[in-house]
Amino acid sequence: MDIKIITDSSCDLPQDLVDRYDIGVVSLHVTFDNNETFTERVTINPEQFWERMAGSKELPKTSRPSPEAFAGAFREALANYASVIYLGLSSSLSGTFESAQLAAKSVPGDIHLIDSLTGSLGLGILTVKAHEFIQSGVSARAVVNKIIDYRNGMNTLFTMDSLENLIKGGRVGRLPGFIGTMLNIRPIGKAGDVGQIDVLEKVRGRARSLQRIVQLVGEMGSNLHEKMVGISHVNCLQEALNLKVNIEENYHPKNVIIGKVGSTMGTYAGNGGLIVSF
Repeated sequence: MDIKIITDSSCDLPQDLVDRYDIGVVSLHVTFDNNETFTERVTINPEQFWERMAGSKELPKTSRPSPEAFAGAFREALANYASVIYLGLSSSLSGTFESAQLAAKSVPGDIHLIDSLTGSLGLGILTVKAHEFIQSGVSARAVVNKIIDYRNGMNTLFTMDSLENLIKGGRVGRLPGFIGTMLNIRPIGKAGDVGQIDVLEKVRGRARSLQRIVQLVGEMGSNLHEKMVGISHVNCLQEALNLKVNIEENYHPKNVIIGKVGSTMGTYAGNGGLIVSF
């Protein structure tokens, strides 16, 4: 192959898929209230992050990779490949994509950047699809166009036990009249058209919110039998597995990927967060 796919650590792809598809990953960082800083997927894994977040008094702080980190990844890739395609975390959620843009200006070569307008396995699915398109033998520009078309047809939904982390992190868009968990309300949100986070519905109870997620996959999805579904979770594997079974039984997608939410997306999703992309 003459094209190298690079993404960032917010993709939440299982490592075996990263290895199988030879995907380059540039890591974000997370800092806890004791000022300890870790590099996602390098010096901290999802389980370690979940444990530390549970014991943290303040919301952990994520930070984007430096332009130099991206520049190094781009140079290394271009030493072995004719082109690089970088698929990044939504620019509405992080400055990570901006770092990649700055790096691309400083590195000579054929570099293409795609804002995923999503994160977690929404981004992960796009990187896997990019690999599939490359395997078909098309040009880098054709891969970019195909990925943008696929991205524009994707949806990302999420539910969580509380909006506390999102509110603290300033990542929630429109919250008119939201009361909160005192009434056992569980929000269902989605990635908006420009990659921001919006609250779509408010459902009473965890079980009902998960049932509604399954319904929304059917209502919002198209040609699901031809598509991948990504389900990523923050310390709630059994519920993710149950979602997988329900989605497979109802919609028969091409395949379903289950991943663990790491520190970038997990900081805002919080314990019990579930993200479904399709």
